[in-house]
Amino acid sequence: MKKSHRLIFSKKDIQDYATASGDYNPIHLSEREAQQMGFKTCVVHGMLVMGRVGGIIRTQYGSVALVKDYSMRFQAPVYLDSQNQLEVKFTEQELSFHLYSEDGTPVLKGKAVLSSREEAHHE
Repeated sequence: MKKSHRLIFSKKDIQDYATASGDYNPIHLSEREAQQMGFKTCVVHGMLVMGRVGGIIRTQYGSVALVKDYSMRFQAPVYLDSQNQLEVKFTEQELSFHLYSEDGTPVLKGKAVLSSREEAHHE
């Protein structure tokens, strides 16, 4: 099964995450600073992106399976207000996902090994 989800990160999302995490790196909060470092605009915190992807996975698939193990790898920055597309492929044993920027650039890939709720209960 394959599903697609749209992810957009607003300035408020980034500011809220900076406050919660204490990560006030200017590349996340200042467009001017981000551009001076070679980015096109503010870069979304990596852990914020991972948390949002994890939330979608839990919401969409958590009723049928539990995540036993997962891995993610960033391939490019995720930018403020960019319309990103999360593609998720789901099988009984594994879930794989790719996040693409609005221009189609791969920005994140990952996979999760799954177990059924019944399996997890017996472990």
